[in-house]
Formats: sequence, C-alpha cells, structure tokens
Amino acid sequence: MQFTNRRARRAMAGLALAAGAAIALAGCSSGGVSGNSGDSGGGATSITVWHNYTGPQATEVKKLVDEYNSSQSKVKVTAQYAAQSDQFDAKLINALKNNTGPNMVLGDSTPQKIGQVVQTGKVVPLEKYLSSGSITKDTFTEGMLSTGSFNGKQYSLPTDIGDYAVVYNKEMFKEAGITDTPKTWDDLAADAKKLTKGTTQYGMYLPIGTGEWPVFTWQSMLWSAGGDFLNEDNTKVEFNSAAGVKALTAWTDMLKDGTAYPQSLMTSTSNGGTPAVTSKKAAMAITGAYDLGTLDEALGKDNVGVFALPGIKENAMNLGTNNSYLLKGTDAQQNASWKFMQWWLSPTTEAKWDIATGLLPANSKTSDDSTWTKYLDDNPRLKAFASELDYAKARPSITQYGEVSDALSQELQAAMLLQKSPSDALEAAETKAQQALDAK
Repeated sequence: MQFTNRRARRAMAGLALAAGAAIALAGCSSGGVSGNSGDSGGGATSITVWHNYTGPQATEVKKLVDEYNSSQSKVKVTAQYAAQSDQFDAKLINALKNNTGPNMVLGDSTPQKIGQVVQTGKVVPLEKYLSSGSITKDTFTEGMLSTGSFNGKQYSLPTDIGDYAVVYNKEMFKEAGITDTPKTWDDLAADAKKLTKGTTQYGMYLPIGTGEWPVFTWQSMLWSAGGDFLNEDNTKVEFNSAAGVKALTAWTDMLKDGTAYPQSLMTSTSNGGTPAVTSKKAAMAITGAYDLGTLDEALGKDNVGVFALPGIKENAMNLGTNNSYLLKGTDAQQNASWKFMQWWLSPTTEAKWDIATGLLPANSKTSDDSTWTKYLDDNPRLKAFASELDYAKARPSITQYGEVSDALSQELQAAMLLQKSPSDALEAAETKAQQALDAK
C-alpha cells in the first residue's frame, strides 16, 4: 500500500497508527509455528499467520479471521502482529532461520524485499496451488503478479492494492476559474500557476524526502515520459535518461517558478502532502485513497476532489501492494494456509476488507464483484484510483531494491531542493544504484 513503506507511518489505509502486540513464538519443525503436526485435536489444522497491520486494520483482520474460523472446522487460524513494516522482514527472516516462523504471512507491506525472505528457502512456490482452485494466475494482472515473482517462480500474491492520485480543493479551483481537472502534466502545471497566491497558497505539493515515497511516486512520472527504471532483467539502471531528466525537470520547474511548495513546507507527516492540503497551503497533492477521510474532515467531503495522476506523454501508475505468502511446514499446514489465502482473496471477503480499509481489489474477481462495484458507484471519487490499476506497473522485485531506492531518493531530494540539476542528480543516483546492483 507498499505501498511503499508509507503504511509504516500511516497504517496503509490508515498506512501506521501506533500499535503493537508482543508475539509469543513457539518452536516448530520445518520452519512453521506450533510444535506439533498442526492438528488441534478436533480434526482442524492449526496455522499461525503473521501480519503488520495496525490500528483499524488490525481490528478488521481480527474480525475477518474470527469469521473464517467460525465458518468452517478444518482450519484454525491464529493471527499475530509481528512488527512494523520497516522491521517486519528482518524479524521474519531471523525467525525462519531459527525455525520459529509462522505458517503464512498476510500482507507484507514491502514486497520488493520479499526476495530476501525467499533466499531463506522457506517460502513455498505457489505454482502447484495456482494450477487449480478458485484463485489462479488469471485472477491477477501481469503487473500485480510481478510483485511476487522471483527467478521465474511465483512466491507471493498481492492481497492488498493501493495507488495514488491527485487530490484537490474544489473551492480553490472554482476561485481560480478552473472548470475541469488537468489531463496532462502540462495542464497541471498551468493550473498550479492559476492556483498560486504568492507564498500563502501554492498550486501543488510535490513529494520530497529521502524515503521511498518520492521514489514510488516519481517512477510514475518516469514511465509517463517514456523511461524505464531498470532494464528488463533488472541488472542495469535505466532511470538516468532523457526521459528521466524530463520527468524530474517537470517537478523542479514548478519549484523554480514558485507554484509548488518551498522547502519550508516539508514535514515528516504523510510526506507533507495531506497536511499541506488540509491547512490550505496547497491546492493539490499526490496521495492515496486512505487519506480521503482526513481530508474530508478538514475541508468537507464536498470540497475534496480526486483525479488520476496526469502523465507527461501518457498516463502511468505505480502499484503499491501488500503481498501474502506461504512458509514451509507440514503438508497439512501448507494446504491449510492456502485454503485461508483463497478465502481471504475471495470476492466476498476482499470486498469487505477493501471497503473497511480504503484499499483496492487485488484481483479481477473482486473488481467485478457486485458489492465492490456498488461501493464504487456510491463513492465515485474512488473510481479515479481504481481506474489507474488498468495500466499500473510495479516496482522491481529484487533483493537490492532498497539500496537502489535509497540512492535515488537522496538525489531526488537534492534536485527538489534545487541543490543539483536533474541531470546531475540522476547521474549521481545511477552510480550509487548500479554499484548496489553489481554487488549482487
């Protein structure tokens, strides 16, 4: 809702309210929790599921798990909060090495790092499960499947989907005489000029900082300009290109002409975007559907609009996914975990989950479900987010992604603070990122 490590700060939906529960770990064989065969004595196979949901999402997880356990007698699921998203994979890997890990992970919010978990040899390839049953590869788009594919095998499936769009203050648009939302980035930049009032009101808030959020959002700009992030086999940096310079210049030009926020508006909360809009310092910002509640409360629901992120040459979008996967245990535990995952991904369950959390359907069956489509009809602003999934792509699922992203985010910030030119910033980022790829 990888969303990007964004959920660690805000509860991806909420993406992260402070929460945490101590985890009682039980030793087991074959890398799964529970020190027995998994049979609870009444014919049910017991499995332990780790997640990193917090706040309202954790409440909803418990509610749905209880519903599943009450609906059948073959599988008994125990859900446990493991750690916040930036610590989750490290804790999981350590547990797997000590044979104290769970049977399943629900909603890992950093799918680009799952490759490190796969390297433990404890993640179950899903091909045999996906060959039949209610959930198959055809249930997902290619972009969504790619988030869990490593070395030609499918190790995880997206169970949460998030993306971002542009939210805006309708009253400010009306006051500026803007009657339609922008369809291209040039249109957006032109509208931002009309919306800017000196230093009291800026037309746009653009992502800044050294975390994943600026990289996550800028990749859409790069793709929309016709560029690539890495080459096809993820061995070579491609973002330092004419398209990359064009994509970054589209942002820095708005900083230079004063239509986007200055450095002084940068905050550590919500990447700055939502506070800038709720405080009426900015008329537009890039964020996810999970922030609509906060915006509505501050500005009034009728005053908060949404439109798809405009592109430079064409529209582009980056998928934020939380992925789920099975971990090696007994055949009974693995089969029970798969049964639970199929139930979680069923249209009925996923529609409930998405409606409660502000997330989007992770598969086509839920997208077509009558409950979900009615919800979209009743909440038309969500259609802007949902429509972007048709052309969305995903970040590369490689073990070095974190280092590549860190190298780029440092240089994006230097460019956004106007300390470096876009070309110099991307050249420096390429050098550091390529070193990380070559160190594989």
